[in-house]
Amino acid sequence: MKRIIVFLGAPGAGKGTAAAAVAPKVGARHVSTGAMLRDAVARGTPAGLEAKSYMDAGGLVPDAVLYRMVSELLAGEKDGATLFFDGFPRNEAQAAELESLAAAGGAKVESAILLDVSRETLLARLGGRRVCPKCGAGYHVQSLPPKKDGICDACGAQLTIRADDQPATIAHRLEVYESATAPVIGFYEKAGTLRRIDASGSASEVAALVQAAV
Repeated sequence: MKRIIVFLGAPGAGKGTAAAAVAPKVGARHVSTGAMLRDAVARGTPAGLEAKSYMDAGGLVPDAVLYRMVSELLAGEKDGATLFFDGFPRNEAQAAELESLAAAGGAKVESAILLDVSRETLLARLGGRRVCPKCGAGYHVQSLPPKKDGICDACGAQLTIRADDQPATIAHRLEVYESATAPVIGFYEKAGTLRRIDASGSASEVAALVQAAV
């Protein structure tokens, strides 16, 4: 039986960071939605080719195509594999469909790990991010500041704030999460498979808690 562990949490909760840090330590595969799309496109799978047509046109990849990608992914994994799903499912309909896809692919959604963080902490994390427009290096005003305020350590360029990290955009992203993705928490809570992790600490502290939970 293949194991699926779903990572849940608001933007800035650290889902991708924790999943990426813990996966190699426990022999799991970290599957982010973006990576799954890129891999399917690169391998030229049927679903990947269909997704590419939407992506090339600047459109969103439909759920039906994502579901086929998940099926292809599960079919290619060996029995006993552990998959960390990060970014999928995003709503209750996707969560219900994942249960069906898992059953058909010889897998089981074993648990859903919720990285629980206060809104105040999320705003501080997202609002404090800075990026170098020249070399792409990332910083944070609190947890990973550059040696010289506002200047990239690597190339000396002026750091900028991504469009996604502007105050109005952050507020909108959290609203979208609350309305669409947060109900997924209830789905797994009802199933008895939800595990809450206090993700207010450092990345290493959160990773340790997640590793203990899986």
